[in-house]
Amino acid sequence: MAKLYFRYAVMNAGKSTQLLQIAHDYEVNNGEKILALKPASDTKADNCIIARIGGDMLKRKCNFLIQKGEGWLFDEVRKYPETRVVLIDEAQFLSKANVFDCARIVTQLSIPVICFGLKCDFRGEPFEGSTYLFALAQDIEEVTTRAICRRSEKPVKATVNMRLVNGVPVFRGGQLSIEGENNVVYEPVSLKVFMDMFLSDGNKYGHNE
Repeated sequence: MAKLYFRYAVMNAGKSTQLLQIAHDYEVNNGEKILALKPASDTKADNCIIARIGGDMLKRKCNFLIQKGEGWLFDEVRKYPETRVVLIDEAQFLSKANVFDCARIVTQLSIPVICFGLKCDFRGEPFEGSTYLFALAQDIEEVTTRAICRRSEKPVKATVNMRLVNGVPVFRGGQLSIEGENNVVYEPVSLKVFMDMFLSDGNKYGHNE
């Protein structure tokens, strides 16, 4: 039976690499058709999914970019009846309607949908896509990762992402800001490091900025 899957982890944990490996297994090892997609709002690498391993970069062009809107994704996938699995990168940027479309693809078209993404943003706030994937996905799993917080005194697993602009941690701003643009980078950190820096910056949880 087809299922809706959500695989989540911090940045640089190998989510895109795992997606590309699954695509390879379906296409090369099994000779089956897949759709590799990502939301149009993710402008990193234009219309491609990328994964970095060491100094190398793996890259694959998306079959199409996902647009927001009720029914859009479901109708688009129906145009590819030979599809055996739908793979979605950067799934945190999906809209609520997109996630419900994923559920329709699984239940009405009997095509598995595997989504990879983050669970929350640099402010500790949930993404819309992740929120509804946690609600609707039948199979939820953290991607096995060795992402370590480099700011901890001892090796500690990184579980959240921190945004840095010109090397300085920031906790305010729009949710969507692509790494590499406008001097923005993201760093996986432990919850303790995140909270220590979040509070020292004068932020008040419970009040949206």
